[in-house]
Amino acid sequence: MNDSVTINGEKFSADDLRLLMGEDEIGEPKGHILLLARALRNPMRLPWFLKEICGLCLKEDEQREMRLSLIRVQVDAELRMNQDIQRYQQRRYVAQVIEILLFNELMLAPREPVEEGEME
Repeated sequence: MNDSVTINGEKFSADDLRLLMGEDEIGEPKGHILLLARALRNPMRLPWFLKEICGLCLKEDEQREMRLSLIRVQVDAELRMNQDIQRYQQRRYVAQVIEILLFNELMLAPREPVEEGEME
């Protein structure tokens, strides 16, 4: 399924939009989803998107939606890493950087093991 969707004269990967939206049918993607799709389309352009990403003002439901999109990208990248390691490492990196910028932490980050004596 390597098809594309044109939105406002700009082409987006239909597979990326499905992944970001978490749905099989591509509805009307919100602006923050399209921004994420642009960053995934060409990960080397991420530095050019930082101002726009940092300037996002998302409502609570949009924040949840954005975080789930970022997590889906990271999970998808891990699952497909053996197909094209460079491509999926870059996609994972983009999602992780954006998640840190917007949420100050990675939900899927490895946790430090807690020693038994520290659990008080």
